[in-house]
Amino acid sequence: MIPHNLHGDEEIYGDFPFTLKIHHLTKPVPAHVHHFIEFTYTFKGKAKEMINGIEKELTPGTFTLLFPHQVHEIDIEPGEELFLYVGAIGLKAFFGEGDSFLTLHSLLKQAEDDENTTYKLNESTGNQVLALLQEMHEEVLDEKPWNRMMFLAKLMQLFIIFDRFRQTQAGLRQKLAHELTHRKGMWEVIHYVYQNFKEDITLEMLAKKFNYSVSYISISFKQMVGENYYSFLERIRVAHACNLLIGSDMKITEVGYEAGFKSYPTFIRVFQTRMDMTPTAYRKSKNILLN
Repeated sequence: MIPHNLHGDEEIYGDFPFTLKIHHLTKPVPAHVHHFIEFTYTFKGKAKEMINGIEKELTPGTFTLLFPHQVHEIDIEPGEELFLYVGAIGLKAFFGEGDSFLTLHSLLKQAEDDENTTYKLNESTGNQVLALLQEMHEEVLDEKPWNRMMFLAKLMQLFIIFDRFRQTQAGLRQKLAHELTHRKGMWEVIHYVYQNFKEDITLEMLAKKFNYSVSYISISFKQMVGENYYSFLERIRVAHACNLLIGSDMKITEVGYEAGFKSYPTFIRVFQTRMDMTPTAYRKSKNILLN
């Protein structure tokens, strides 16, 4: 289906290319585009918005920026309704001259590069944005002296508040991406230990193999698995020993070496500490619970 091309209000093509209205929607809005920038803020109800094929929830506190290249539609379930502020910024303002327009252009242009232009504001930011929209809407309705300048000043304030929130979220996303990269690298280390626990693997060997420092791996193990590296290695070896004790006829000494322990006394000591019984007693009881 070819999306509708909405012309928008005549005001956005005039000398003051801004509008702000309250929309009460009870039916779906079909796919459309328009030659102006639209911003919306949901303050009541719920719906789903599709922007360039990506579905997003519209709930109170959701702020959305829509640029001319974005095809969007709103789906409202029967019996549901949606209340939202809908603002329009003409391209004359986006590309206009003057300090105010240049500032607005800069704020919007940065957001245009975001992969997602639907933002769930936190409570503090949402309250500030809603209060400004209410004041801006009053300026639109009441033709007081300087109402255009007041509207524009509050619009700038709104987008500055929004941009501060956006940049904070971008910083959090970068931090999360860094953490995910870190976790992915450490899961490779953990997986390697799982696959090679029978070998004599030291922290120094892991550090050299994966190009991390010994302290980094040590701290990361504690953070990700809840215990230090050598305790983790012991637990895997004891778990494997339990399986061998139950599922094979191997001698106790053979089980210890097969599980990765380098000496029989060490195997007995570690096994008894973790299982509260000797390997022989465990084999008889077939209790596989680890401490």
